Amino acid sequence: MKAVRIPRVEAEKVRRLAEKTGAKDKNRLIVTRGEFVEIPIYDGYEELFSQYEIIQQENPVFKKKADLLHVLKPLIPENLHHLIPRSYKIVGDIALVKIPHELESFAELIAEKIMEIHPRLKAVWRDFGKEGMLRRPHLQLLSGEGSETLHREFGCVYRLDVTKVMFSPGNLGEKMRLVRLVRNGETIVDMFAGIGYFTIPLAVHTKARRIYSIEINPDSYHYLLENIQLNRAENVITILGDSMKVTPEGVADRVVMGHIFCHEFLQVAICALKPEGGVIHYHESVPEAVIQRPVERVKNAAEKAGRKVEITGFRKVKNYSPGVVHVVVDAKIV
Repeated sequence: MKAVRIPRVEAEKVRRLAEKTGAKDKNRLIVTRGEFVEIPIYDGYEELFSQYEIIQQENPVFKKKADLLHVLKPLIPENLHHLIPRSYKIVGDIALVKIPHELESFAELIAEKIMEIHPRLKAVWRDFGKEGMLRRPHLQLLSGEGSETLHREFGCVYRLDVTKVMFSPGNLGEKMRLVRLVRNGETIVDMFAGIGYFTIPLAVHTKARRIYSIEINPDSYHYLLENIQLNRAENVITILGDSMKVTPEGVADRVVMGHIFCHEFLQVAICALKPEGGVIHYHESVPEAVIQRPVERVKNAAEKAGRKVEITGFRKVKNYSPGVVHVVVDAKIV
């Protein structure tokens, strides 16, 4: 469990940033140790606090009743304690929790306790993962009612239906990093826009000239259009279709490839760049044993296209599964 460790004099400023961006772990308390303060944060938000020390808390202090493990231990047999979910996602006023099949008979109990911990929630859904290239959620309602919600982060608002489209709060750090990289007047192509995960913060927080936002899933596209209106994003051109076929060529200063299984689209992304070149942000889910694979894929795609490439960044976004990480490669193509 990560925390930002800062001197006391800077604690209030950092606390406000963590609260505003949704980075602060609401299940843990801020603690003071000597002359330093530890502000607990969720995984995936480290980039927001890159100028400070990020630590693994050895003795985190949980809010009363906010630790799901602590709440459930008396209610579930001891031999199953190691399977109790330690974390869950909260999107707007809906919680998504992964529950092992061994705890099948306790699923509704787990959901009830999550609702007790977070009284503002209207529903808890069991998360079985995503299906297919469209990444459709596979969910089961456990408690409460409703699947559409309004999620706010980083000064942006997203409307979505959790049963139809995915949303990953853990990517906020990467969104904010990307915003800082964009220069005024750029043209950006977002090849896998979803409901606007990257498009919306780019439209809200940068002075990009134009953003081409492409999405193949009709449900996601519906919410993309709605979120563009909600955030008053006037510089976005939306395209419904397969990025392999509808991505505009020769227009982009920057291409965002936010789908973690999209290596087959690298040639298309390169073609989307202006003749003088530009930058590609390529995401991939990769086993740590072959951690350099995404970099090699970008280099090979550039070579096939007859273009030169410079890898300007390579970073972990978050853990994807045991032994597998979500990474992003920043590549300058000329």
